[in-house]
Amino acid sequence: MPLPDEAYARLLALRTGLRHFERWSAQQAEAAGLTSAQHQLLLAIRGHGGPVAPTVGELADYLLLRHHSTVGLVDRAEAAGLVYRERDSGDHRVVRLHLTPDGAERLEALSALHLEELERLAMDLPAAWKGLAPVQRAHGFSGPLPATRPVGREVEIARVYGQPDLEGHRVLVDRLCPRGIAREDALFVQWLPDVAPTTSLRKWYGHVPERFAEFAERYRQELDHEPAREALESLRAQARTVALVLVTATKDLDRSGAAVLRSVLTET
Repeated sequence: MPLPDEAYARLLALRTGLRHFERWSAQQAEAAGLTSAQHQLLLAIRGHGGPVAPTVGELADYLLLRHHSTVGLVDRAEAAGLVYRERDSGDHRVVRLHLTPDGAERLEALSALHLEELERLAMDLPAAWKGLAPVQRAHGFSGPLPATRPVGREVEIARVYGQPDLEGHRVLVDRLCPRGIAREDALFVQWLPDVAPTTSLRKWYGHVPERFAEFAERYRQELDHEPAREALESLRAQARTVALVLVTATKDLDRSGAAVLRSVLTET
């Protein structure tokens, strides 16, 4: 029996609402001096709810990140004075994460804003997650589970010029603003120059097709270092909840930095 039109309308309303909420949330975090990934990290530590503070492994489960990516995120948050590490009193091999007073203060202010917004939208998201497969966890804590990871990430690439023909959160991933486009008239909502290939790598590549394989490998290596790594984690956090469109001025999309970045973001 085919689904009624109302069912599709409800699903559209939900997904659209989630995307708008995620965009609004990222803007609030930025206004508080945090990245979206840092905001989620602070929330994961404070909302852990167990009898003891969470470990990096537990945070990786909440954030749906690889362990080494979570370590990098924690390192940057610690350097920013948002979190601190502490050895477990019973097992000194275990390191647990806590919020600093500054981190706790920023999170509390953001959380109050988010709860107000959720109430305004009349959204009860935890109820919508009931029945979804739980996140696989091996740490023994039986508290509330976070949302599960979507099946596949929606990440597309497109040229920045012309009217958008793909729906999604459009992020410019070039180091330079495209020629002929005024920033206020640009057809993208976010610009992350730090995630783009470095100027030296871009100039070496010169969009020579025979160099693309080596360019992709060297670009991936750059993404493992700051400041590209933090910008990449911000994109990863967004990709879990919204459809991303990575836009670039490059004509050859298939051999562009945006194409490499899409591959990185959609890897499991």
